[in-house]
Amino acid sequence: MKLINTTVFRLAIQFAGVFAILSVSTLLSVYYITIHEIEEQAEAELIHELTELATHYNNNDNNYESLIELIKLRNQYGQPLHHYYALTDSNNQLIAGNQLLHNKKQKPDSIKYGFSFYNITEHVGVDDHEVLILLAEKPLADNIVLVAGQAQNSLTELREHTFTALSYAVIITIILALLIGTYMGSTVLTRIRRIDLGLENAINSDFKQQLSVLSQEDEFQALTLKLNVMLSRIENLIKGMRQVTDNIAHDLRSPLTRMRSRLEVTLLKNRDEAEYRQAMQQSVDDCNALLNTFNSLLSIAQAESGVFRGDVESIDLSALADELADLYRAVAEDSGLNFIWLKPDSSFVQGSRQLLAQAINNLLENAIKYTPKGGTVTMQVISNKNTTSLTLSDSGPGIAKKDRQRVLERFQRLDAARSEMGNGLGLSMVNAVVKLHKAQLTLSDNHPGLKVTIAFPGMG
Repeated sequence: MKLINTTVFRLAIQFAGVFAILSVSTLLSVYYITIHEIEEQAEAELIHELTELATHYNNNDNNYESLIELIKLRNQYGQPLHHYYALTDSNNQLIAGNQLLHNKKQKPDSIKYGFSFYNITEHVGVDDHEVLILLAEKPLADNIVLVAGQAQNSLTELREHTFTALSYAVIITIILALLIGTYMGSTVLTRIRRIDLGLENAINSDFKQQLSVLSQEDEFQALTLKLNVMLSRIENLIKGMRQVTDNIAHDLRSPLTRMRSRLEVTLLKNRDEAEYRQAMQQSVDDCNALLNTFNSLLSIAQAESGVFRGDVESIDLSALADELADLYRAVAEDSGLNFIWLKPDSSFVQGSRQLLAQAINNLLENAIKYTPKGGTVTMQVISNKNTTSLTLSDSGPGIAKKDRQRVLERFQRLDAARSEMGNGLGLSMVNAVVKLHKAQLTLSDNHPGLKVTIAFPGMG
């Protein structure tokens, strides 16, 4: 991946563009506000000077000569400060004062408070540089007009400085954005490349190798931890798939071989109808066993997918267990077992009635199957504020602590159970259903026998 293609670099460039626009907007706002204030101040000064000259003229009984002397005097002292004064007639013919003010336009740019304002551009000074001059005029008696002007050097300099500042601001912002974007993009790209390399190594090692987690707590560390969890789950799924494939091949080979051998032996010679029927019935039984195995695998796969297939509802676990207890009580008694069902009040959990019934069925069948004659099978439901638990215990041989996790896997059968009919999927199915309901499955010692507890989270 190239640096310029990274999201961080693009975000840095976008941020630079936004910042440049904001900087230019801010400087322009300050510029226009300052220009307006300078113009207002210059206009106020010109109005004040023209008012003073007009007052002098009026107070001296419209003394024409006195006004001309005052204008000459002000030009003498004001010219170094770029202040100019003139006196013209109504036809704009210069009577006295600075010749620059005689070059005003015919129409004023604005009229305020009875004063006419003009903007002209002239070359002044020793270096004959171009300067913007603001003029103001005020008509007097005897058809004469007072004119005062002020060079706007500060305004011209402000415009030049503002343009320079805007140019530097944009250039500096873009350069800083490129540098920051390059640095941030390189940093992020290095972290991403490390993750990418780790994922490539994990893929090449069949997901056995995990990503290295840095000590810095940030979003990359959180992402790495999540990816490691995902890699571990993928590794377990691959192992489980391989194991299931091997177990299916091993466990299905026997009934298929037995079925084929039986059919081949049956076809070796002519037999009577009863023998044919017996062979066909045994083959049908083997087919049913195979179908049961595949149905169990399908149910486990659906439960492990993490998605409920069917309605999710509020289920009275006590009522469901009571229905199943009625069905299996007779089976237990026929096997010479004592069946105890401790029925509580209503206890509700959230989930799939069909899957929970299937899981409890599997537990009851296992308990009755592996409990010797004269033993006891006990089922009870306990509910409190935080959890609702179903416990099923028996007085059979139990399961050693080291084997309790292994029996939850598919096709896992202990040596003591090899002589019994089954496919090793019962507890695996129970475990998948329990995980789907976000419950907890616990296998413990019943002294003697096995105690299985399913603890559901409370609904409150």
